[in-house]
Amino acid sequence: MKRIILKMGVLGVFCLVAGCSDDGSTSPLQPVADNDTEVSSSDKAVENSSSSAKPSSETSTTSSESKGDTPKDTVIHEKVILVDSAAIETSSYVSSGVFCWNAGCEKDFPESSSSAPKSSEDKIVFTESSASNDPPTVEGNTMKDNRDDKTYQLKSVGGKLWMAEDLAFDASNSMCFANKEENCTKYGRLYTYNAATRACPAGWRLPNREEAQAALNAEDFPWSYGGRCKGDSDCGFTGEMGFHWVDATPQNGDKNFDTNTGDSYTVIIVEKEPEYAGDNEQKFFQVDEKVKHFSVRCVQE
Repeated sequence: MKRIILKMGVLGVFCLVAGCSDDGSTSPLQPVADNDTEVSSSDKAVENSSSSAKPSSETSTTSSESKGDTPKDTVIHEKVILVDSAAIETSSYVSSGVFCWNAGCEKDFPESSSSAPKSSEDKIVFTESSASNDPPTVEGNTMKDNRDDKTYQLKSVGGKLWMAEDLAFDASNSMCFANKEENCTKYGRLYTYNAATRACPAGWRLPNREEAQAALNAEDFPWSYGGRCKGDSDCGFTGEMGFHWVDATPQNGDKNFDTNTGDSYTVIIVEKEPEYAGDNEQKFFQVDEKVKHFSVRCVQE
């Protein structure tokens, strides 16, 4: 009897263990291959469940990669340009993709080189800020430029208030004739076209063609003959000719109109000192290069 009870007990334990294997775990009595490559159906279900729990962004990225789309770790560089003043011409700092304030500082961050722009179109341009552009103070026929406290005589021409002296504000991309400070004191500064469009104080600007023509027609308008500079040292005509920027589109009839065409050219006023001009035309519009340095007369808005 004892033997029968013992056999029944062993059989009961065996049945109990076999029944517990239904919970997804491997039965201690189930043979497993030596290389452990067999996976039960319940294990596959768990694997599928964990796979479906991945973040949707990662799942969609895997899908896009299989289609040849942009991988999730690709860095796309957009062109960002911060424009403030005439400093855009020569004081721009173009980043190679690493954000830093000094040119060449990206060498300290070699790990970032892989994300740098690969073409000139992928650039980030920063420019230095211009000086404060406070409105000038006008009293009678005198204007005080509050940016540098310089004063200028004014003259009314054709219903517009003009500066009767050449602007001398020290802006980016401006210079003294032949780089001599005494010439700035006598003739004002010379500016490239882009610098000239930003050099006038607040509420003042370059004259348009109609306003410039009125000044050319005024016999008593006080032009100056401060010359011009093609570069830092290639200067000429001081005391003999004056050249002033105009905000106008070149048109037929302007001197050099047929030979100087394209976006690199714009309009200037040319004034010859009467004795220097002789029998030649004394005052006229001319088409010239924007990169040369000419004088500026501002008109009030």
